[in-house]
Formats: sequence, structure tokens, C-alpha cells
Amino acid sequence: MSLALFIFSLAVCLYTFINLLFLPKLASPVSPPSLALCIPLRNEERNVPALLDSLKQALGPNMHVYLYEDRSTDGTRDLLLRHTSQDDRFTIIDGVELPDGWAGKVHACHQLSRAATEDYLLFLDADVTLTNDAIPRLYATMKQEDAVFLSGFPSFPVPTFLGKCLIPMQHVLIAQHLPLAFRKVKHPAFAAANGMVVLVHRPSYLQVGGHQAIKMALVDDLELCRVFKQNRYTTTLVHVAPFVSCDMYATNGDVWQGFLKNVFRGMNDSYLVGSYFLLFYLAQFSLLPAALLFPSWETIGGLVLLLLARFQIDRMARIRHVWLLHPLATGLYVLLLATAMIRKVKKREITWKGRAYS
Repeated sequence: MSLALFIFSLAVCLYTFINLLFLPKLASPVSPPSLALCIPLRNEERNVPALLDSLKQALGPNMHVYLYEDRSTDGTRDLLLRHTSQDDRFTIIDGVELPDGWAGKVHACHQLSRAATEDYLLFLDADVTLTNDAIPRLYATMKQEDAVFLSGFPSFPVPTFLGKCLIPMQHVLIAQHLPLAFRKVKHPAFAAANGMVVLVHRPSYLQVGGHQAIKMALVDDLELCRVFKQNRYTTTLVHVAPFVSCDMYATNGDVWQGFLKNVFRGMNDSYLVGSYFLLFYLAQFSLLPAALLFPSWETIGGLVLLLLARFQIDRMARIRHVWLLHPLATGLYVLLLATAMIRKVKKREITWKGRAYS
């Protein structure tokens, strides 16, 4: 068993290092002909000041920001008005009541796409910040990749304990499971995206039906990417972490609830796929107790290989000082996924930002 764990760890480590070689870096900046930044906001007062300060520095010629204020119950709207009242580069759209049959964020993005007229749409989450040259780099990389849909996983500040363990696992999942060399293959099975930063060519987006084609999607990024691939368009996933950051969740409770609603849905609610991920990360978690209880060159070496792979992932993701938590992170991920799978069996509702989804 110890030798099997070592071979497993060696395979994971080698695959991780090789796979990450195929994640494209952002190209040198090229200004887009016209670009709309589309940002849905619901109860985002914590993030509004940093978001707008970042955007004001990052906006270039022929760029406009559309902000969908989705009936927030906190101070989001007041902050938006205060920070953008003298800046005609920003348009605030007052949200309407969520229609039946729509997920909240998907509906907000649909309304934003209807308001924008620019050639390219950059959908951002409200907790994202950009470097000054991020937008022209994203556009240049899309053209370089010959794609009409581009996404990537940002760097993440991780102030909470669960944040340190679970948020960087997004990068781990991509590095250890998505064959990045095939990221542009036009088959839905190779769909990968992160809704925090999605750049699309607007005519292509409209042709596939846009967000209206995925009305009830809780994992809207993956579903939208799949729609593009189903329509034989090229999509790509690129390395955005040096230029895009996302401060996702402020509390441990938010981390758990936020990932609980997405983790199994992102697997298409497939118990076969979910079981594979449970076993894969349970095997990684088992290396720590194995090394402590049955120390040998196989168990200790296997643990070191997994930590080495995780160090490389975090180094590229610009996330510091959490790679040593990897065994614990994999254990918590297994617990999270198992909880989500059980909730699905019991058909429990998911509540997020005051809205319930079945």
C-alpha cells in the first residue's frame, strides 16, 4: 500500500508540473477596439471601493463600465453613486425583480449584456481587482489564442482559515485534472472557466444565446463555456493570476456556503465523477497520517511529492504560505464534496445572498 501511495504521488506531481507548462501567460498589452466591463453587484459594499479604485486605473480608451445593482439590501448602491457620480465612464443599472426561472447572477449578466454595445464584454465579479494593464493583456491573449471566450483563475487573498484551505483548491483542480494542452478542444467535456473573469466576443456571445441560454445555471461560468463549445467556438483558459486578484469571502461561513453551492454542481451533479474526486483527494489526504503513523521512504517521499506539486501550483497562482496546508485542504475538500453530494440526494435548497435555489 505504501508503494502504491508513492507511485500515485509521483504521478500526480509529474502531471501537475507538465500540465502547468500548457497554461498560457497573458500577452503584451493591445488595446481592444471597444470593450464593456459588465459587473453584477448584490450586497457588495465590502468590495465596492477597491473594485472602483482598481477599475478607474485600469480603464483605457473605448472602454465603459456597466454596473448592475441587483436590489442590494446594504450600502452597495450608495457607494456606487458616491464613487462614480462624476465619472461618465460608469453606468449604473438599477436591478429589477428576479423573474421566475432565472438564477440571480445569470439574470444580472444578461441585463448587463443587453445594456452594452461594445465589441467585447468582460464579465467581472465585484470582488475582483485588476492591474493597470490587465484588460489590454486579456484582449491580446484572446486574439493570440484565436478564441472568442477567455477565462482564468485569479490570485486569491486568503485571510480566513477555511479560505486558506479551500479557495486555492480551485487552482489545484485545474492543475491536476484539466488537460491544459486540450483547453481549446471544441467539446463540452473540456470546458473550464471562472466567472470572476470572463472575456467574450460580443457577436459570438449573442449568437450562442448568451446568458439567456443558461437561465438557471448556478455554475454559470462552466455552463456558458459549454454553450460556446457546443456551438463549435474556441474557448481558452489562461494564466491571469499575476494581473487579476479576487477577494472572495470574508468569513469562514461564507467560504463553506459559497463552495457548497458550486462544488458538486460543477461536476454536473454526477455521482460517478464526484466519487472519483472523493477517492482522488482522499488518497492525497491519506499521505499525512500514513507518513506520521507508518514512516518510510514511500510514505514520506509521497507526501513530499504532493507538497512539491502544491508549491508549484501556489507559486504560479501568487498565493503564499498555504501550500503546507495541502493535506488538510484535501481532507476538507473531501468533506465539502461529500456534504454537497448528500444534500443533493436529500434535495435540500441552496441559499445564497438571500435567494434560494433548488
